[in-house]
Amino acid sequence: MRRHNQITFLISVFIALIFILGFVQHINFSYAQTNGEAISVSTNLEFFEYSEIEGMKINISSINIELPEPNWTITNIQINISDISLGSEIKVIEDSFDSLEQVLNKNPSPQTSALGTQLEVLEDIDLFGVFIMGNIKDANETIKFQLQGYDEGNNSPNNTIYRSIDLNISTELGWYYQDFSSGSDPIELPIGNYSLVMNGTDLPVDIDARYNWYKNEGDPQIPYLYTSSYITSWSTGIVNTSFLYKLNQKIDETYLPTDLDMTAEFNGDDYIIPVSGVLDIANLTYFSEETDLNIPLIINKSVTLNFNYNYSINLSNEFSTTSSAIIKESNNQWSLSPIISRISQNYYIRFNIPRNWYNFSIYRKLSTTWENVTSIVNIDLINRTINIPNNTIEDGSEWRIIAYSPNIDFNLNFPLIEWEPDQELQFTVNLPVVDGNLTFNLINPIGFGLEEPIVKEVISEETFFTYLIPSNSIEGTYTAYIYWNNATDIGVQSQEITINIPFVLDPMIIIIIVVGIVIISITAFTSYKLVKRSRRIREEHRKRIFNKYMDVLNLDYFIISEKESGLTIFDQLYAGKDIDSSLISGFLQAIRSFGIELTDAEEQSQTIKLDYMNLKILMSEFKNFRILLLMKDNPSLDFLASIKALSYEIKNKYGEAISKFDGSINQFKGIKELLEEHLETSLVYPLKVIEQQVKISPVEKSMISKAQSMMKLKNADYFFVSNLLSTKKGFQVKDAEIILKLINKKIFQPKI
Repeated sequence: MRRHNQITFLISVFIALIFILGFVQHINFSYAQTNGEAISVSTNLEFFEYSEIEGMKINISSINIELPEPNWTITNIQINISDISLGSEIKVIEDSFDSLEQVLNKNPSPQTSALGTQLEVLEDIDLFGVFIMGNIKDANETIKFQLQGYDEGNNSPNNTIYRSIDLNISTELGWYYQDFSSGSDPIELPIGNYSLVMNGTDLPVDIDARYNWYKNEGDPQIPYLYTSSYITSWSTGIVNTSFLYKLNQKIDETYLPTDLDMTAEFNGDDYIIPVSGVLDIANLTYFSEETDLNIPLIINKSVTLNFNYNYSINLSNEFSTTSSAIIKESNNQWSLSPIISRISQNYYIRFNIPRNWYNFSIYRKLSTTWENVTSIVNIDLINRTINIPNNTIEDGSEWRIIAYSPNIDFNLNFPLIEWEPDQELQFTVNLPVVDGNLTFNLINPIGFGLEEPIVKEVISEETFFTYLIPSNSIEGTYTAYIYWNNATDIGVQSQEITINIPFVLDPMIIIIIVVGIVIISITAFTSYKLVKRSRRIREEHRKRIFNKYMDVLNLDYFIISEKESGLTIFDQLYAGKDIDSSLISGFLQAIRSFGIELTDAEEQSQTIKLDYMNLKILMSEFKNFRILLLMKDNPSLDFLASIKALSYEIKNKYGEAISKFDGSINQFKGIKELLEEHLETSLVYPLKVIEQQVKISPVEKSMISKAQSMMKLKNADYFFVSNLLSTKKGFQVKDAEIILKLINKKIFQPKI
């Protein structure tokens, strides 16, 4: 018979092994997955910023405006030009020559020692200097070049000297500048006639020195100007001959832009400056990569301008802000955090509201506090813009815009809804617009999705998806989610599919089974015994934990009385109605005297059991005290063993005090701690959570959180153990063990 049972067992093991090995091909080995039916996406949205810069510049010669930042678009320029005057100009009197005259040494015979030419001033000027055409030969001494008065009668220089400088000239023929303003202000010359003089009257004897000043005596540009020479005196001036010279002068007069035919060049176009001096260039889209804005001014004179101007420049710019959205099967929330940096005192931001967005909330953060500023920001739902005005923008502030959008419908087409592992899942998606991305996620029966959802760019109205179902997929109902989003809109659709696992047995596995059956058969029986023993140990452990809980939860009343007198020295009520412990003790003492059945009798201890209505009454006697218990059901043998161990510890710690009992019960308060130690009576008290500096495991931390959630749910500062033990799952030994550990660690403590 025993042999038959062993054969039957081995056959059963063999059949089970074949089934297990065939099924092992389809076991779902764990792999990382994403969780949840909602996903987050990020897009970039454009914000527009506008700035107006203003300023004034005085006594300058060109328009050069510094922009606050590069890479902005100029949309409008307004410049008001005033106080226009001309700078220095070079005025040519004569610049072509056909002969020359010389300043020579006057000794030993009279020679020309000075040359002069008429300077006619037709309007008030500031004279800076004069260019003359000439050179020198064999000259080692310096002579003078002077601005002198004019003798109207003789048409030659007079003796008035306005400015005298050393002659600037060298041996090479060329134009040489005679600087009258060097080290002093320019010479202010009112309208009138003056003389330019090359003066060598103070030359020492040097018969070889020559100072040449070239002239045009054939066809001068101004034929009526007089020239003369000095030997012993100035000769009478003659006309139709002119020394070569050019004036560096400035005319002291204020002009209107139209007097100078003033135009401005900007971006390849010319703009006429009107008589008002206001340059207004509107409707621009000029992108400036630099911070320097230069606008050249052109006039009908080759002179430097001096003027004042004030300006107003309007700038615009676009910048991208990352927006994030949570896609769900309900309303979708968008969040934008634009970085706003003021670049001028007149600055504001505009955001174009996407067509389907609604329910806006706008927040501004200063230092550490977020403030709802929706009411002071201009939300224009007609023109679909959000305008953040100048007076709300503060340096160092952060901004956040929250908005919502509905789901956009689209079509999801699954040709089949039942599949198997290693098959290629196929479906199509039809969208209303060709824009954005599609994201595919597959949620398995236990609620986990793909480790990396599949993302495809939308390139046509119909997008084809394929997904190879993993060979280790579990069987059950899956939910396929397809999310669509572009920069401003979102949609989501879902479809349930079923994945079935077919039974497949690989022939190779059969060979492996046959080869390994002998080894497996030998070990199977041993394993069976070990498993059976392990199960028995686990069951006994589970039963002990269960009994510990049930015994304590069944306990209503605990009494210790002095044996001879029957007086109560300690009692503890756990449930039910408060009753007189002395009355119960006396009642049981009387019953004992009448010889109720005794069980487990020993020399110094014996136990009486009594059923009364719904109560189980137990009385255990020891040397000089007895323990009385009122319980709802009969206790387990483990509980009776715990009572016995408790009695020995009471005897060791309080035996002498009980023998000398004089009616004072305060000395026996410590028995309560012995009760909690041996019977785990804390399990019936309302408990509170007390943090301790002890190491706790993740499962213990989870149980603490569960207790705190229970207290928060019931709006109480305590909880009962029964609240933590799930009635749906039945009694869970692991949960019970965790609660006992937390009680032993003093984290769960009775609320007294």
